[in-house]
Amino acid sequence: MARRRAPLSWRRIGRWCREPRFIAVLAASLLAGGFSLYWLLPAGTGLPPSSGPTLSSSPPPSGHPASTAPTKPHPSPGPAVRAPWSSGVSYPDARGYTAAAQAQAARAFGAWRGRLVAVAVAWPARGTWADFTQAGSFYRTWARQPYAKAFGIPLFPEDVGATVGACIAGSYDGQWRTFAQTMNSTGLAAQGTIIRLGWEFNQNAQWGSPAQFAACFRRIHDTVSALAPGLVWDWNVNRGPSGQMPGSSVLGAYPGDRYVNLIGVDSYDDWPPANTSGGWQEQLNGPYGLSYWLNFAKAHGKLLSVPEWGVASGGLWPGHEGGDDPGYIKDMYGFFAANKKWIAFESYYNDAGTSIYNPVQNPLASAEYARLWR
Repeated sequence: MARRRAPLSWRRIGRWCREPRFIAVLAASLLAGGFSLYWLLPAGTGLPPSSGPTLSSSPPPSGHPASTAPTKPHPSPGPAVRAPWSSGVSYPDARGYTAAAQAQAARAFGAWRGRLVAVAVAWPARGTWADFTQAGSFYRTWARQPYAKAFGIPLFPEDVGATVGACIAGSYDGQWRTFAQTMNSTGLAAQGTIIRLGWEFNQNAQWGSPAQFAACFRRIHDTVSALAPGLVWDWNVNRGPSGQMPGSSVLGAYPGDRYVNLIGVDSYDDWPPANTSGGWQEQLNGPYGLSYWLNFAKAHGKLLSVPEWGVASGGLWPGHEGGDDPGYIKDMYGFFAANKKWIAFESYYNDAGTSIYNPVQNPLASAEYARLWR
């Protein structure tokens, strides 16, 4: 016959709660719950959980008046939640141009805005093959950083006589195998490092015709991925029409879905500036604008990255730059917020003419960025 339990009372509950076994069970339960919550955070494309801005219940108003031309409506963000995109910075003009200086500047940028960076965009030197294929302080330094990394990597070194035709023929496969080994030995491949191979290729005549660029991209991808399959490949254009790859010819540079993980677009406040009549709408919905590449990414089942964006002042592009424009910052935030489920990451390009922190060359834009991203 089973023993009958004594009636439950608040005095018995109090005594039991003070017992060591209850405290141990409670601690274990809280720990398990914490791990469960961590794994439920947005995973995105393998990037760390977002350290992006906190969204309000509705998108902020546009920084500039809308064009009279019809535009596609953007869905309103949901209730206040942490943005699922990864937000970061590129700091190419850090003092000394060393990876250590850039990494320190990236940490300081995150502290200033009140959210640690989730991704940093950087470039190794590219004067020789060894500059960007061999393990050195650049890669070892970045591998120690706790956030995701996105590297701008050329098809071949500058001004050494290399050609896109030789790339396609496999003449540089040995160099790329060295690069793959470097990504493995430093741990960068296992970290899911993003490779912006031939970034802004539609502005670079040295990297050949659209078909040649696509063929070289495929060759490099296959050579590297055979040894370092953990890397993430970003096919990264420059926004807007291009004289190098005019019109739809730029689409011929797409190597194919099997070779690409992310669709990237670099977009600055220029050509045309957002504060000119219809300027923002041109950046957003004009030919090969932000919306075009977002829809291209969706059509190919990819997420969109915006590895470089920022205001433009100080004579970067005289007559074609928007200057210290907080409205542009608000416009870009609105684009990210409205399309947050499709944004892999974005990175503010904090450099001469675009800088919003250390130094603050654009104080109005700096204040608006800090307000929205905090």
